[in-house]
Amino acid sequence: MASGYGAGGRSVLIPEVPGLRRHLAYPSTGASVSLWVSRWTVDSGAADLQQFYAEGPPHSKHASRVHCRVHQPEIIVSPDRSAGEEVRRGILDGGPSIYDDPATEQTGLFYSPGELEAVLRARLIGLPDLGGLPVRTRSKVAKTLVCDALGYVAPASFKKTQPRLRHPNLDVYVQESNNLQVWNQEVDAARRYLILIVKGGQIADVRVIAGADLAQYDATGTLTSKFQASRIVDRDGAVLVSPCDTDDLIAAYAPGPRLPLAVSPVELPDRRRVLDIAGVFAFLAPMVGQTYDDPGLTQERNRGTVIHREACERLGLTHFADNGQFPDVLSQLVEVKLQLARTIDLGLELPNSDKPLASANGTVAVRDCRYAIFYGERDGTSFTITALVVVTGQDFFTEFRQFAGRVSNSKLQLRLPNVWFA
Repeated sequence: MASGYGAGGRSVLIPEVPGLRRHLAYPSTGASVSLWVSRWTVDSGAADLQQFYAEGPPHSKHASRVHCRVHQPEIIVSPDRSAGEEVRRGILDGGPSIYDDPATEQTGLFYSPGELEAVLRARLIGLPDLGGLPVRTRSKVAKTLVCDALGYVAPASFKKTQPRLRHPNLDVYVQESNNLQVWNQEVDAARRYLILIVKGGQIADVRVIAGADLAQYDATGTLTSKFQASRIVDRDGAVLVSPCDTDDLIAAYAPGPRLPLAVSPVELPDRRRVLDIAGVFAFLAPMVGQTYDDPGLTQERNRGTVIHREACERLGLTHFADNGQFPDVLSQLVEVKLQLARTIDLGLELPNSDKPLASANGTVAVRDCRYAIFYGERDGTSFTITALVVVTGQDFFTEFRQFAGRVSNSKLQLRLPNVWFA
């Protein structure tokens, strides 16, 4: 710990933590030393322009004391970090247990995914604590670090709850490569998965992803086909199965027949910025009968993107964007599907599930989402939309019949983006 003096002779403490490099010059010789710090801790009343003394290097004959002046660096805090720190203070003051029921925006003391990432990155990146540990020990240390960073009291040993950190609804994985393995448990669509990326023994990055969004990294198809369904009665044309939205969606967002200007498809849904289900149907129904260029027989994902893009435009959104999340159009809580076959892959969660929707911060449940399911027929280099069904998750199985898909309960392997580990 280096010490010095600020305005009025107050002491300035500078923690010697790896992170930010400061060069100090010897007045008499011009030689320089480097002081590595991550932040300045300054007593109240000290000026921004600080004076302090630092010991010289042991091998130097000028190792007595060096007098320098440095500016306290400007700290820019993101909105997510600021909001996350408020949550952390509330947890420190209120003392919820890590095993309490999962928090939501309604209950308070809730971290959004962005806030989780911001707070954990600020406190964990650069730490060497996970380097060279056995797998089981590393897992416990990782969860302990996360608890401390988020303001919780870490237990001496972690109970085998699902998820392990219940109150923030979080499971923790430590990854040195992009091959994520989930053993002996199902991926939960409502849960958040925290990936601590370790390079050279240090935490290099932090990523948070909702369980419902893990399907995009599943090359085997196990996640996307866990639950499947087919339409009870096949028919052409556009059908609005649910005449109105669920009570919970109406209470949360007060949806209307038209959108205000400048609504992005990937922003969080907000009050009076969500179309009601009748509006969704009215804007999308004219797509029935339309013909689109087919990107290729095996290009199922790209074919779906064509319809997703068109749906964003017709709903009046600012642009097309696809973050690989559920639901596809987050701001409107609309899941868009294109079917050239009868079987519909429903992914990790049944549409009528009452689990809180992680991507909407738990404000509504999966059953409150709206499904826009398009049916089409290929004709060589094009495909034509023949039918559309718009329905709430709550009413989904009045129009469709469920059956079990492929399920794997032993080990699931996911390929995370290479860019995370670059």
